[in-house]
This record gives sequence, C-alpha cells and structure tokens, in this order.
Amino acid sequence: MITLPSLPRRPAALAAIAAAIVAIGLAVALLPATHSRWWLPAGVVLSIAAHVLLARALKAILASVSPLASGAPEAATYERSVYGTPGRNTLEIAGAAVLSGVLTGTGITLGAGWAVGAGFLALVVALALDVQRWERVAASADWVWFQRGYGQKVHQVAIDNIRDISIHEDDVGGFSMRHGTHNRVCRLNLRMADKRIVALPKTDAFADLDDVESVANHIRTRQQLMGELAARRGGGARPEADPVPAAEPPAPDDKAMLRELKKLRRAASKDGVPTLQSEIRRPPQP
Repeated sequence: MITLPSLPRRPAALAAIAAAIVAIGLAVALLPATHSRWWLPAGVVLSIAAHVLLARALKAILASVSPLASGAPEAATYERSVYGTPGRNTLEIAGAAVLSGVLTGTGITLGAGWAVGAGFLALVVALALDVQRWERVAASADWVWFQRGYGQKVHQVAIDNIRDISIHEDDVGGFSMRHGTHNRVCRLNLRMADKRIVALPKTDAFADLDDVESVANHIRTRQQLMGELAARRGGGARPEADPVPAAEPPAPDDKAMLRELKKLRRAASKDGVPTLQSEIRRPPQP
C-alpha cells in the first residue's frame, strides 16, 4: 500500500492565499507602472515592520497608563505573540497588516493615491484589532493578573491561594505568519486550593517561553517566601496545600541549562512521552 505524504492543514485556505498573491502580481505586471514594481513586496515588508513597531510602542504607552497590577509594581510579565500564535484572532490582525502593505505597494507602483490611503487605513485597523485583542499576564508581589483584550475585565488570582503551577506546552495546528503550519504554544496553568485550574493566555513557545518561565519562577519564589514568613509567625502552612518546591529566578549562567531543558521537553512531546503538563486538563476559558 502506497502512503501519500500528509498535506498541510487547511489546504483550501493556503491555496486561496497563493492564488490571491499570484493574481495581484499578474495584475500589477499587466498595468502600466508609474514607479518600480518592487514597491509591492517592499510595501508588505514595510507595513508589517510598521505594525510591529507601532503596536509595541502603543502597548508600552497603554501599559504605563493602565498597568494590570494595581497598587504594586509588575515583577514579571508576558503577552501573546500576534505573529507567532496561530488562531483566528491573531491571523486577522496579521492579515490586516499584510493587506495594508499590498494596498500601499500597489498604490505607489501604479501611482494611485486612493490605494495608498486605503493601505494606511488598513494599518490603522490592524493596530486597533491588535489592541482590542491584546492578551497579557503580569505578576506582582501578591497577585497574578491577566486580561484578554484591552478594556476587558482584569482577572486577578492571589498567589497564596495557588496550590501549584505548571507550564503547558503543546504542538497546535493552524497557521501563523512566523512559523507557518509548524506551531508550538505555551501557557501557565494555575491549580487553586479548591482544585480549580486557571489557564492563562497562551503564546508562541519558540519565542516567549523564557518570559512564561520568568512569571512561573516569580510565583514560586513568592510562594516560598510566604511559606517561610508564615512558619516564622507560628501559623504554619495550610494542611490541604501541597508543599511548594524551592525555586529561584534563573541566573544568567543557567540559560544554557534552560535551553537544554526546552529541547528535552520538545523531544519528549514529539516521541509521545507523557509529561506533567500534558496530563493537566485544560478548563474552558474564563
């Protein structure tokens, strides 16, 4: 029996995207060009770069104006990557940025001012969608904060109410601008004292796993410190809570060890070896 190679997921969507790119290229090649046709690919690259830089600056301003943590500084943070996390919400943002580049490049090539204006409008739409769907996590001294969408409800979890914490990594389908169809996401799972599991926003494991681990290490360090303070005061630890292993923020010399740990974790998931993270049942999103 002949086994055919597996086709990429969502072949119809990929074929439609390829056909649209070819059609736009042929249309630009046939129409009289006022400027160089190299403005079309250059416009796409410049538009994506402009979106990344402007979105980063805008989020930094919004984070300083309205931080997640109230009344305490944010010790560790991470946020969802738009171009590295697959999903409809992120793909629509990236698609608006690409459309902005196509329109702007086409307008410059053909000397059509209306197309350039439409490209700038598409860039504004991409920025608006990015902020509206902004998912971020922050940890302060006593709380873990997370939000799914700027202006939406900010959820907070008391660190002393967390039973244990784990990092969940998983290979997922879908399409992202950074990794195509080969995507891997990670997130923090918090198991509370009442056995509930709180799943924090997910992000690109290839680029943002260090930030996720920094938040996890901060929470574990605070739990250890709270346990030591409770023991000194004679209160002791809660009998129903599991002992929290001692953890310290990784030193610069430990970065190589963390990279090797990531490689072993990914190799174990590819070989089908069950891990602690894979055994955690992910609850519905809050």
